[in-house]
Amino acid sequence: MTRASLTLEQEEQQLLTQQRRGYAWLRFAGELEEGFVEHRRQRIQRRLLLIGGTAILFQLIYVGLDLMLLPLAVSLMSLPLRSLAILGVILAVLYCRLPDRPPRAVLRVYSGAFALNGICVVLIIHLSWAQGLAMPYDGLFLILLFGYVLLGISFRAVSLVCWGFCALFLGIGVWFGDARAILSYQGLFLLCANLIGSGGAYLQEHGQRGAWLNLRLLDLARQRAERDDARKLQLLAAASHDLRQPLNAMGLYAQHLVERSETPEVRQVSSRLAVSVEQLSRLLQSLLDYTRLTLPGGVPVKPQAFALRPLLERLVAETHGEVQAEGPLISLHSDADVWVCSDPLLLERMVRNLLSNALRHADAQAIRVSVRRQDDQVLLAVEDDGRGLDAAEQAQVFEEFRQLHNPGRNAERGLGLGLAIVRQLAARLAHPLQLRSQRGQGACFSLLLPAAVAEVASSPTIAARMHGRLLLLEDDAASREALRGLLERWGCDVAACATLGEALLAVAEAPPHLLISDYRLGTEEDGLRALERLREEAGRMLPALLITAEVTPELQERCMPAHVTLLGKPLLPARLRQALAVMLPAG
Repeated sequence: MTRASLTLEQEEQQLLTQQRRGYAWLRFAGELEEGFVEHRRQRIQRRLLLIGGTAILFQLIYVGLDLMLLPLAVSLMSLPLRSLAILGVILAVLYCRLPDRPPRAVLRVYSGAFALNGICVVLIIHLSWAQGLAMPYDGLFLILLFGYVLLGISFRAVSLVCWGFCALFLGIGVWFGDARAILSYQGLFLLCANLIGSGGAYLQEHGQRGAWLNLRLLDLARQRAERDDARKLQLLAAASHDLRQPLNAMGLYAQHLVERSETPEVRQVSSRLAVSVEQLSRLLQSLLDYTRLTLPGGVPVKPQAFALRPLLERLVAETHGEVQAEGPLISLHSDADVWVCSDPLLLERMVRNLLSNALRHADAQAIRVSVRRQDDQVLLAVEDDGRGLDAAEQAQVFEEFRQLHNPGRNAERGLGLGLAIVRQLAARLAHPLQLRSQRGQGACFSLLLPAAVAEVASSPTIAARMHGRLLLLEDDAASREALRGLLERWGCDVAACATLGEALLAVAEAPPHLLISDYRLGTEEDGLRALERLREEAGRMLPALLITAEVTPELQERCMPAHVTLLGKPLLPARLRQALAVMLPAG
């Protein structure tokens, strides 16, 4: 079994077992040793040019010293050996830089170049002695120092090479009958140098192996965390869809009851049911959004240039709809030509949360949304004249599940995640978020957005009234029946289909004016592809609505070129009716 075929759990178990057993003999078991050898090869390759350049410079310096200090004949005799050593380094560097070479072969060539340099220095020293010159063996000591400190090869390899050419140095001296006293002193010095170097090389490799084990364990922990995050995102997407399906049906049925109620008591109960479903939908949306924000990659950012005022007008209008008779006055102060660069979906969520916070928690008489240019930036502020916040409360207001003035945890006032989501999104978008407030003087939340160049955009024409034939594709029976009943209640002729095959037959029998499809259909084709098939069957580009519990930037990017309007679940009847009024023909 190779390292590539091991699971994370198997490799982690091997690493932990190796840590418990230790590695006093500087060997790992099985695949771990191969992994460490590969790690050493990569480490050598990262330092290859530095080490190779230092070795070449070392030899070139000694070439210059030979020419200056030695007789010309002797220096010329040593020049081929110096050149051979330099050539060996160059060839080793070229070989070791090749990406497809086996790790052990790279280490052998690398060690071989070092051995060649040491042998050349030994031969140069004895060549000088043979010519009657008292050549010092400092160069040999420097080679030992280079190998033990800088080279980075294994303890066994560096010890074998260094002890080897020191033994060669002493053996040649004995062979040629050099002075025994001087040779003994030199041998004792080289023996001590090798003992110190070998001990240091052992400790160095032992530390490197321990560090590699720890790094591998950390890397496996990171991979497991990323895998768990990916699994959580999948579970979150599945839970989002599965939970919003019944909520979507509940909201539509509640709207049925509100519109069909004939007695005041039933109408009152129906209205309260619709409000409760809407509150539950918002709570679920906040919880799912915050959970997605805490996961890496859960909320991708797609910045683009867009006009800010239309977005703010729509949000202020929606907030006006939530204000009761004696509620705060909401005003918007912004130029029409202000454009910013941001993610419109995420920015919309931030502003909506800020408005909702001011509306529910500030006890304000007036809420003011303002936009002001600041050089190449745009300051977007949501300000209220409510109770305000002291310094301690300002430090707590962005905490998760923190509600400062809701000790009873009234569900109508949310979960306490709105401002926490704003803070997370502001950090994700790199839009500085500021809070200015004093007790009794209201609060002002502001975002600093990068300004953008205005683009020419066309505005859609709003249809005078809603009518026509609709084709609904929804595989969930409860949602399908609830939505069909609501659409028929509004006066539309609806062909409700559970499968794409049924929808294709319905289009062939009577082409509709508008297509509505759920995104997840329980088949290989999603709702967007199903809409394309239905348009092909109809032979024209029919207006289309795509309903989904997962409104992501990627899905929006797919819908825009396909001219498909995207609506999120739970489906709000008012928003659905507004979309139908725009897309259905007037008549």
